[in-house]
Amino acid sequence: MAKTLGCLIAVFFLAGCGKQPPEHDPLTGGNARKGKELIAEYGCGSCHKIRGVPGANATVAPPLEDIAKRVYLAGRLANKPESLERWILDPRSVDPKSAMPKVGVDKDGARDIAAYLYNQ
Repeated sequence: MAKTLGCLIAVFFLAGCGKQPPEHDPLTGGNARKGKELIAEYGCGSCHKIRGVPGANATVAPPLEDIAKRVYLAGRLANKPESLERWILDPRSVDPKSAMPKVGVDKDGARDIAAYLYNQ
């Protein structure tokens, strides 16, 4: 019993040791913590795999992990915060044939989501 209790305590302790996203991201000016909440709220994980977002493990669309290491976004935009925000706001303005819909995120929300994606 004591051994089991010790293991449970260790699991809960380790679960809380994950990297916490910053409230202010100097690269985007966004709030990565809010961005993580918005990713869940808008259901991005129903199509994408996104590290750190519970339930975001879909394989319909590309994984949104290690965005900061990529050279291009959406296969055509230079990897810059303003490009990622533009894509999040209105993907079909960048690529009219994109399967990604315009989900209704506002400019502040796009900045916060970009902040989260750059910080995972």
